[in-house]
This record gives sequence, C-alpha cells and structure tokens, in this order.
Amino acid sequence: MVAIERDLAPAPAPTTTADAIPLSARRVGASARQVFALTLIGTLFLAFFASRDLPSWGERLGDDPFGAAAQHALAQWDDAMARLGLTRPHETLRQTVRRLLDLRWTDD
Repeated sequence: MVAIERDLAPAPAPTTTADAIPLSARRVGASARQVFALTLIGTLFLAFFASRDLPSWGERLGDDPFGAAAQHALAQWDDAMARLGLTRPHETLRQTVRRLLDLRWTDD
C-alpha cells in the first residue's frame, strides 16, 4: 500500500480559491505600515470634514472629568473647523439629505 501511495503524483495546487478569484489575479496584502497610514489618513479626513458630529459624540462620553474635557476640546475643534470653512461639505450633504427626505419618494 505504501508503494502505491508513493507512486501517485502530488495533487496540483488549485488555481482558484473558494471565491473563484484566480491566485494570479489576487493582490498581495498590505503591510502593517500601510494599514496604519491609511487609518491615520481616514481619521484625519473625518476629523477635518465631519467635525459637526464630534460634539454630539463627545456628549456620550459622560460627565466625568475626562468626558467634560473631551467635550470641551471637541467643541473647540468644531469651532476651528467652522472658521476654516471645512464644515461646508458636511452641511451641504445634510441639507441635500433633508431635501430628499422631504420629497418622501412616494408614488402618486
């Protein structure tokens, strides 16, 4: 029996995976440094352009000393972003969503 098993050729490696993407088309994964850089960029993007939501998020932190300090810092950050005009995209998006919700998208 052992001799028969040795004579068998090894099974070829599959050319596709369970999701049917060929191995040759699959990209190599990102390094930890690349993941950290993209996370940092995304965090900064949200801090600059979504600062209108930060004060309401800070209210959920509670009334302990850390929560109060965070609420104050987040409110100051939001004011600074408003002075720079970086809150306009957020406000425009909210106004657009409100207008679309007012239309109700009903069939008449």
